[in-house]
Amino acid sequence: MLKLAWKYMRYYKSQTFAIFASILLTASLLSGISSLIYSSQKSDLANSKTIYGDWHYYIETDKELFNSVESGEKGKGYTLEQCGKMEIRDVVAEEFMICFIHADETYRQMAHRDLLEGTFPEKENEIAADGFVLSNLGFSGNLGDSLRIGEKEYIVTGVLKSEWAASSSEMEVFVSDSFKGRGSQTFLYLSFNEDEKLYKQLDAFLQEHKLSSESVAENDEVIQYLGGEAPSSISEIVKFGLFEEEGNFTYIVLKLQSDYNLAYNGMIFLLCLFSLFVVYSVFSISVSKRTSEYGILQTLGISEAQIGGTLLLELWTLFFIGYPLGCLLGNGVLSLMYQKFSGVFGGKGISGAGNGLSVADHTLAEGENTVEFFVSKEAVVFGFVFLLISLALVAFLVVRSMRKDSLKTVMSGDTSFVKRRKIYAMRNVNMANVVVRKFMFANKRKVIGILLSLSIGGCIFLCTTYMVENLKVHAELSLISDDGLGSEYRISLKSDSLKDTIPEAVADKIKNMPETENVYATKYTMGELQISKNEFLSEEEWSDYFKYQNQEPYYIQRYDGICKQQEDGNYRIKYNVYGYDEAMIEQLRDFILEGEIQPETIKNNNQVIVTANMDGQGNYFFYGKKPGDTITLRVPKTENYTDELLKFQSGEENYIEKEFEIAAIVNRPLAQEKDFLNTEVWKNAQSVIMTGEQMEENFGITDYSFINASPADSADAKIVSNQLLQVIRDVPKAVLQDYTTAIATQKGYLGQQQIFFSSIAVILLIISLFHIVNSMSHTILTRRREYGIIRAIGITDGGFYKMILQTGILYGLLADVFIYLIYNRVLRRVMNYYLAHVLQFLHYTTNIPNLVLNGIMVLNVVIAVVAVMFPAWKMGKENIISEIRR
Repeated sequence: MLKLAWKYMRYYKSQTFAIFASILLTASLLSGISSLIYSSQKSDLANSKTIYGDWHYYIETDKELFNSVESGEKGKGYTLEQCGKMEIRDVVAEEFMICFIHADETYRQMAHRDLLEGTFPEKENEIAADGFVLSNLGFSGNLGDSLRIGEKEYIVTGVLKSEWAASSSEMEVFVSDSFKGRGSQTFLYLSFNEDEKLYKQLDAFLQEHKLSSESVAENDEVIQYLGGEAPSSISEIVKFGLFEEEGNFTYIVLKLQSDYNLAYNGMIFLLCLFSLFVVYSVFSISVSKRTSEYGILQTLGISEAQIGGTLLLELWTLFFIGYPLGCLLGNGVLSLMYQKFSGVFGGKGISGAGNGLSVADHTLAEGENTVEFFVSKEAVVFGFVFLLISLALVAFLVVRSMRKDSLKTVMSGDTSFVKRRKIYAMRNVNMANVVVRKFMFANKRKVIGILLSLSIGGCIFLCTTYMVENLKVHAELSLISDDGLGSEYRISLKSDSLKDTIPEAVADKIKNMPETENVYATKYTMGELQISKNEFLSEEEWSDYFKYQNQEPYYIQRYDGICKQQEDGNYRIKYNVYGYDEAMIEQLRDFILEGEIQPETIKNNNQVIVTANMDGQGNYFFYGKKPGDTITLRVPKTENYTDELLKFQSGEENYIEKEFEIAAIVNRPLAQEKDFLNTEVWKNAQSVIMTGEQMEENFGITDYSFINASPADSADAKIVSNQLLQVIRDVPKAVLQDYTTAIATQKGYLGQQQIFFSSIAVILLIISLFHIVNSMSHTILTRRREYGIIRAIGITDGGFYKMILQTGILYGLLADVFIYLIYNRVLRRVMNYYLAHVLQFLHYTTNIPNLVLNGIMVLNVVIAVVAVMFPAWKMGKENIISEIRR
């Protein structure tokens, strides 16, 4: 059988090459795309370790266990590769919470607290800290100078590398082992073997040391890539999503993503199916050309099993050669692309800042890590096994398909068309048109298959283009809202007190600088919204929306919770209250969910804009209220203000309460505070927005909390930065943040994403075209005898080519109809749901350019024409008698 398979491959060189090329190309796509996703996730993991620390869990424990556990410890079911030890010796609560900690070298490495300058403390009165902490504590001297913390003086001996996720309210000061504090809290930071499931190793560690799981805190941003939590079973996820009241399709997708890495494993499976589809289609066409020969073999006594074995050996031989070469080709080419388009593969422009840091911080952290391409061995092995088994099934199905026909029919040739040689004309018609339609629709299943093949490539390209267009809009909107990168410069206050403000005179001076433009000064206060019980519970599924915020210690301690039910049953909810410039108010139009935004109308009618609450599935809700309804807002007075007023528990004389009409509901604010509600545990806190003039008229607020500005077109960024620093020099606690590099980098990432996704769409389209041309060419060539007869009875070459051209155009037009129906009626709706509820895009209604849509339609017709005209040209050069005898 091996010899016979080899003979077939050598004799049918063109078909052998077609099968080999299909295996090579699909293997390249499968392995390359899988490795890209895998490398992206490895890059995200390395980036998260840089920001959040290279550890998996930490445990507060007693002194005995603290001293006994060491790095490299191996137990039953776990390998502890690193164990960092950190001890809090004392805490001083002044303007900030200051923790005096002693840590070993392993902890400092895991937390990336490397020594930049000086030495670590050795004596009891010596300390070391990072620049962020030292500057906030008012230290401006040199190493060896003293710094007063609390009631004691300390000598600063070293400067450490700052934390990426530094907290503005809690700071760390490193001390020596000889430091004697007022108490001791000991923590073990654990890093297990990442080649094994982390949750299993943690369970084994806890059992061995007789610890409770309640004492464990997780480094969520790191362990999400490493199996840090036990996954639910797929059947339970699907069952809950389909049959439980709280479940839905979005829940299934998001849960599979979190528990089973759906983006990676799901893509591998889909690419395997796509590869199998292409190889099967090409191979079945090749086999159909040899149907008569297999019939002859059966008459000579060769069994179906032996014929199937011959086909399988042919497939496997080409597969064993083409698959490894395809993997090398795909990983080789895409590894070069990965180096060039590094910004595409780290979530750098899609997801915003929902995980605790702004994109600016992520961009800087990503600069710490070298871009590295990783080959996905899992995808290569899974694809190999999947296709190896599937190809055996393909050979079985092909042999089985021949069993339906008689041996005589099989020996006569291709069995894919019904052999009806007679065509009856009931009236005077154009014979060429009748023949075209008859030949095209003789086997309706095959025609539908060809049309679907023609449509799939176009639909994939249109869906990818739709994704890229919406990604562009979403990324731009996210950049100016979630990421805070709407302007190159942000002037804010290192303060979490409403007492500290930027004077109006300073804002005016910045606005009048010739080197700046688009200067937006924002006023801020915190407010409390009163919502009736019926409004709050108007949709039951939103009743627990503030559950986690109400349980957060920071919000309990500072604000007495976020959402509180009053004795009368109504609810009071803490809200950010912003006063924007009119120009910034206009920019909110891109974020409208309901209503309209007219700055003059809002100011004259004393209206407000509110942000809707958004759940984890991209659904929005604002207590059943619509534009035109009213809200009651209460804010603390500026006179005799104290931070205690933010709990909204003082007397009514300390607050101003007013009623406002809702002008519009939006999904995001623009410029946002970062020290009140928008902390590490919560981003995009709910907001009420009005104009700056309204803030002054309603609440007496004249000064600003932060200012956003951009450099003028001809201005030098460095000079502008220095001038801004001079302007704010006398403003207490004022700081300047320069996002020029971060914005340029993010825009570069966006351009890379557009090019990359478009390139992948083109590659998929090319692979689809390879299959389409092969299928349609075969469709024409299987009718060589009929076309030969038509030529023999007198049709001219021009008439013959015109008839074939008509066939190609008809295929192309029908494929365009398929594309329109499939894309607009099915895929577009699926994409909208995916963008809104899974990716949670801020905008998902952008249409693809008409040029692209019309281009795909025209391209389909051109491809169909070329695919049928080339074999027709070959037939035209052949002898008519030889064509009829085939």
